[in-house]
Amino acid sequence: MEISELSELESSVRSLLGLAKVELEEQRLQQRREEQVQAALNEINQRLEPLLEQVEAMIKQFDERDISDSSARQKLEEKAADIRRQLEEAPFLAAQTVDRQTIAHEERLLDEQLLEQTNHWRAALKTDLLEMITEQQDFFSATDAAIAIRGYIHDLKAINALEELVEALINQINALSEEGPVARLRGTHEQTLTFIYNKALENRARVERAAEVQPRTRHRTSEKRPNPYVGLSGKVVVFGGHDRLASSVRNRLRDSGVDLVWCTAQDGLQLAQQVENHIYTADLLLIVTGYASHSLTEKAMQVAHKANKTPEMINTTGMTRVLEAIEFGLKTKLLASQYSRSA
Repeated sequence: MEISELSELESSVRSLLGLAKVELEEQRLQQRREEQVQAALNEINQRLEPLLEQVEAMIKQFDERDISDSSARQKLEEKAADIRRQLEEAPFLAAQTVDRQTIAHEERLLDEQLLEQTNHWRAALKTDLLEMITEQQDFFSATDAAIAIRGYIHDLKAINALEELVEALINQINALSEEGPVARLRGTHEQTLTFIYNKALENRARVERAAEVQPRTRHRTSEKRPNPYVGLSGKVVVFGGHDRLASSVRNRLRDSGVDLVWCTAQDGLQLAQQVENHIYTADLLLIVTGYASHSLTEKAMQVAHKANKTPEMINTTGMTRVLEAIEFGLKTKLLASQYSRSA
């Protein structure tokens, strides 16, 4: 096994451990969900029921005085009807409130995991850039390295590595200069890098073919920052879930090639009829049963049967398992397609 393979193994283990941590937390939150939903429901009822009693008591006073033609009474009756409607919808509202909190927690965990992976990538980037600097054998190529470094300035500042890179660059330029030490700090390290960067651009403009120095991908697992979903592509149709879940999943997949078509429980059957044609061309069909109405699920199953598609049923109200199902489903389909072409 080579060193580069060890780096890939370390990266994959870190990614897997992070994913496992998120999934375990998602399972814990799902197990607590019913308790939290009941607590939220109790709070809603405790706040609305006294209001309804007060409004109904005031309406009763109008009845006792036989006052029916009153704008105040009409408004009271409208308000009472509104509160009763909210009480009827309270279980759904309580569940929605808890699930929003769950998804927000999942998003924080995923962001922490991605930041950890990104910082490992940035540390490897720093090593690649340092090696790039030391490999330059002439003054002009050493100066040109500033252009590559400046392209990663945000990543280097994020791990407090910019100063070390700029000082290494200054030392290499001076070591290769025939006129003695010409490079020095000019203001901040970032200002110094910008100054050398501009000199490098001037040098490129003077020659027909510039060096255009770039770091090799030796210690990084890839040239681009980590993104678990960037390589995914395909059409995914989802039925069920709620709007907050759909928008969160869509946001995670924004840099991928996934065409996501989603009909949530709030959208209802009218939108489901518009979405059903997408099932025929879907690479993956998911039904999120944790938040799908019976009629919506039945509609999706009927069209899936006509389209000869087998939907994957996911009993969750969280984001992690939906993302896992999309990633696994599309990768499995891709491998099957590659196998069939090679067979």
